[in-house]
Amino acid sequence: MKIPLHLVLAAAFSCLALAPAHAQTVANGDFETWAVRNGNDSPTGWLTTDDVAMSLLPIPLATGTFTKTTDAHSGTYAVRLETKTTLLGVLPGAVGIGTKVGADITVPGGVPFTTRPAQLQFYYKLSGPQPATASNGAFAQVALTRTTNGSIQVIATAKQVLTTVTSTYVLAQVPLTYTSSASPDSLRLVFSSGIISLSAGATATAGTVLQVDDVAFTGTVTATRDAALSAALTVSPNPSPDGRYVLAAPPTLLSAPLAVLDATGRVVWREDARSQLAATRALDLKGLASGLYTLQVFANQGLLTKKLLVP
Repeated sequence: MKIPLHLVLAAAFSCLALAPAHAQTVANGDFETWAVRNGNDSPTGWLTTDDVAMSLLPIPLATGTFTKTTDAHSGTYAVRLETKTTLLGVLPGAVGIGTKVGADITVPGGVPFTTRPAQLQFYYKLSGPQPATASNGAFAQVALTRTTNGSIQVIATAKQVLTTVTSTYVLAQVPLTYTSSASPDSLRLVFSSGIISLSAGATATAGTVLQVDDVAFTGTVTATRDAALSAALTVSPNPSPDGRYVLAAPPTLLSAPLAVLDATGRVVWREDARSQLAATRALDLKGLASGLYTLQVFANQGLLTKKLLVP
């Protein structure tokens, strides 16, 4: 059975494995740098609809859904994204920060990013016919995540659907919503001229044009520790005579991925998140040398830490 390309693009753009870029900055966020890629002038450091399509199809595909425009907010260039009717159906123009589409698109990736900004901001223009429902419109979406031993924890997210048609550049400021006090290690950021959805009933509107320029993060959200949350985690016995411990906490906390660090901050033990919920969890550190260690539990509610003494 053939799967419509817009559905494949949805999966790919939502689960990109991206190559590293400079941390804490939006690489080429002003869209001033472009280079020929796949036969088209493409923004450096950003994946496009064409890049994703070419990673999934046996032949090159030029969708024409993105272009370099001199109609910029500042500098020389901006990116122009347009939803178009192609031989493969209606495809939105989309760019996602990064340079490499991962071979395994089921594992989300990201560019290195370790700060906690307060908001995403960018300048945009929106023109052309708009969809009947706002949820199908042009949008910007960002996620900050942290990965521990293959388990991905969402630190903060933000999404702004753009519905106001404007012929001049306007500033969009999108606050990030934090669900954890942990520091992120990765950033994913996507702009699109229309919906990218796995739902067969959700389609973009051909002719919609989104222009984006001067993308940046502003402000800082200070990570706070919830004393009650940390107190909810207990470790016994501590010290343990044989290096075996029992963690006790609400099941939603204990199902999170965890790590153990030595006195130098080096990770010496990792465990993935667990699908089954339980009020206790065994931790076997009998193979570690004697000393003081730090247990980190990467719960969605925040980062929990406990000191462990291995005799």
